Amino acid sequence: MVRALLFGILYLLLLSSQTVLGLEVQIIDQHGNPVKNAVVSIPEGQIESVSSEPAVMDQVKRQFSPLVLAVEKGREVVFPNSDNIRHHVYSFSKPKNFQIKLYKGVPKKPLLFDQPGIVVLGCNIHDSMIGYIFVSQWPTFKVTPSSGQVNFESSAKEIAVWHPWVSGLEKPERFLVSELRGKDFKIELNLMPPKPIKKLKNKFKKFYSN
Repeated sequence: MVRALLFGILYLLLLSSQTVLGLEVQIIDQHGNPVKNAVVSIPEGQIESVSSEPAVMDQVKRQFSPLVLAVEKGREVVFPNSDNIRHHVYSFSKPKNFQIKLYKGVPKKPLLFDQPGIVVLGCNIHDSMIGYIFVSQWPTFKVTPSSGQVNFESSAKEIAVWHPWVSGLEKPERFLVSELRGKDFKIELNLMPPKPIKKLKNKFKKFYSN
């Protein structure tokens, strides 16, 4: 009887140790405001499968949309142009160096992003167009909405955070979950938004306009 009771207790403890817990984190800036477009990842595990549907990095009103797109390593990305003018998308970033020359509509083929890292996007026609693709080596990640909050069904001990407006942050910064408990699971980032680029009259308008 006692042995059976002890076995039952040990079994319940084993189950509880394997229970997947909820983890909710909020990203805020140095002023306490919620931060949008931060990539929050669980830095563990291997990517076992990749979505066969390409992710979408659109171009709307001469801006990349979304500003930050997060995809798993090995996924394809398509770059539709929803503007009524032509764009010339490119990147010099090491994980994916490419260019899609002046075009309208949707390119014929999506591009494969098979190396982890951060890909900075630009337009060779519009200097104010800057976007980012975060290619994750981990299977679990999310991009923060305007509330700055994300949640995971995870009992992870560590999380990783990246945002394009943190100066010098070329790879995600890691935080211990145990330390976040005392901070109400809030992570503060010191953001330095880029200064607006002055719009100049383009001498080559005839090459990319309607």
